[in-house]
Amino acid sequence: MKAKGVFFTGLSALLFGLAPVLSSKTYQMGSNALTLTFYREAMVLPLLLAVLLLRRVSLRVTRRQLAVFVLVGLFGRGATTLMLNIAYNYIGVGAATTLHFMYPVFVALICRFFFRERLGRARLIALVMASAGVVLFLEAGRGSGSAALGTALAMGSGVTYASFMVAMDKTFLRQMDPFLVIFYTAAAVALGMLGVNIPLGQIVFALPPRAMLYTFLVAVASSFFAVILLQMGVRYLSATTAAVFSLFEPVSCALAGAAWLGESFTLRKLLGSVVILGAAGLLASAKPEVSPDSKEALDLLMSAEGFPHSGEEGEEPGEG
Repeated sequence: MKAKGVFFTGLSALLFGLAPVLSSKTYQMGSNALTLTFYREAMVLPLLLAVLLLRRVSLRVTRRQLAVFVLVGLFGRGATTLMLNIAYNYIGVGAATTLHFMYPVFVALICRFFFRERLGRARLIALVMASAGVVLFLEAGRGSGSAALGTALAMGSGVTYASFMVAMDKTFLRQMDPFLVIFYTAAAVALGMLGVNIPLGQIVFALPPRAMLYTFLVAVASSFFAVILLQMGVRYLSATTAAVFSLFEPVSCALAGAAWLGESFTLRKLLGSVVILGAAGLLASAKPEVSPDSKEALDLLMSAEGFPHSGEEGEEPGEG
């Protein structure tokens, strides 16, 4: 189960890492942060709906579930993507992406203070190593505008993404069909961006064909496959552990930038990659650190005894 979680989360991070490279190309063709955020979610809706219908998954959900979908979609996925894309204009892709990837620290803090989750020595060491590795990717900011605003937006995107990961782990979303969760959260983001566009008028609906192709690739890779793989990974790992394995993303982003944008893969980035991979390896080899009285411990115990996990019986419509 842990191996599955590592595989799904790591593959999700690799796909997420390709998004900034393709996104930067669309910006050069007339796109912008609001346009990309809208299309990243809207373009995957028909694909998600087709998958749900083929798998005969009911689209019926309760009002409570719908409210959670909207909150998680707008403030987890939508706000994260929008703030990060705007931050690129102020401090550059490299610096903004690096600051965003401090989110494992935020995940650990949220789980510790709101859910009393014990981190354990292995997680703490891995978090420190991963944070040090991310700092090595930090580059001097470039672009126009206020560096302070760009820094705040990039860090804010880390906080909202951390909240998204915790919500996927600590709420009923963990037990729901991943395609159903992504369908409703993507719809919430797309509608939310249309609402934001009413006073701003910044969404470019007629992009050049190549820009639309790159945007579609970003949408399918990051808002379809990567998000679904992440949710599947969180099912087998805790949110804190999954967040550390997600740090494969800046490594893949740096490699993709070097291959397709001609960006330099410096010794600092190489060292940062080694440190991040070392942190991931430490977590992969460590035993699960679960508090005896936690829900995760109960699930592990019941699995060993052959009983169903909590949440598998008596689920609300749309779950499971």
